[in-house]
Order: sequence, then structure tokens, then C-alpha cells
Amino acid sequence: MKRVLGLAALAVIALVALGAEQSFASGKEINWRLVSKNLVRSLASDNEGLRQSAMAFFVEHADKLDINDSVYDVMRIYRNHPDLRVRKLALVTLYKMQNSWAMEFLKVDLRFQDQQELKNMVAAIVQEYQAKKKAS
Repeated sequence: MKRVLGLAALAVIALVALGAEQSFASGKEINWRLVSKNLVRSLASDNEGLRQSAMAFFVEHADKLDINDSVYDVMRIYRNHPDLRVRKLALVTLYKMQNSWAMEFLKVDLRFQDQQELKNMVAAIVQEYQAKKKAS
């Protein structure tokens, strides 16, 4: 019983310390260039969860990050991953990258895409990219 109470107390202390550390870290300036560099490494990793987390993080903070060096890694995930949800995540990542090579590739892929849901997403992404390109 003492052991259980001791473990519970240790867990509470760890949670409080972790919360204090996170609030302290939020006050610091973020080095977005270093974050971008680490995301590029993460996207080249063999760890599936790390790659997915890196893409999700990039989608959320795309305006501050540059991961164009990973365009081929993300495209490979989009083309070859067996899970449709992961392919969608990669597709949104490619859209947020606004890489001209990727957008041209997606134009070609649009003609050969078998899955209707992905085809609709690719068509919308290509259309919006071309509209932005014409506007600038």
C-alpha cells in the first residue's frame, strides 16, 4: 500500500514539474530554423510515428517553417503509404509546402489517381495553387 501511495505521489510531482517546465518554455523564443531542420530529419526517419507527427506539426505551423528539403520524402509517403489517412496528411503537407515541383507532380498525378477522395483533394489543391500563382 505504501508503495502505491509513493508511486502516486511521484506521478503527481512529475506532472507538476512537467507543467511548470512547459509554462517556462512557452516564454522562450523558438528557433524556427532549428525546428525546420529537425523536421527534415524526422521526415527522413524510418520511424512511422515520427514522420506522421512531423507532418502534423508542419501543417499546424507551416507559416513559420521551411521543410522543402523533404519534399521527396513527403511525396513518397503520399504515393506509397497503404493507409489513406496518412496519404491525406502527406497531401496536406505538400499543399502547405507550396513547392512548385510537388504541385506540378500533383497535376500529373491527378489524371492517374484511383481513389476518388484523394482525386478530389488533389484537384482542389492544384486549383487553389494555380489561382494563387495567377494572383501573384
